[in-house]
Amino acid sequence: MGRILAVDYGKKNIGLAYCDELGITIQPMPSLPNRGLKDLIRNLKTAIQSMDIRKLVLGMPINMDGTRGDSVVQMEQILEMFRAKLEIPIQGVDERLSTVEATEIWNAMSRKQQKKYRTVDSLAAALILERYLKEM
Repeated sequence: MGRILAVDYGKKNIGLAYCDELGITIQPMPSLPNRGLKDLIRNLKTAIQSMDIRKLVLGMPINMDGTRGDSVVQMEQILEMFRAKLEIPIQGVDERLSTVEATEIWNAMSRKQQKKYRTVDSLAAALILERYLKEM
């Protein structure tokens, strides 16, 4: 299967997490400050090459009722830009409640555990990747 990189795109920070080659363990990465798409694509290319990433999944903020709002349209545009600039398969994944769930988990963690996950954003990316792997 190969390593998969998950992206939780936010206006302030971008959370990242990846899984091992077999899709068994998920590891958060340090989140990135959102400095624009060019900077993000450059960082993603570096991660893809250095970590031998085989697929990227991008969280899609689908509404609770299953409808697609303006945020999904924006993420679809970003997804298409990723497909044009990155040379690996890219797929959108429903991220409903991932940030809410990540925040609840984060608040229940000890400081030591929080250091492991680094940021709420990267924990949300880990949850998006976990959802994707379960649905495969």
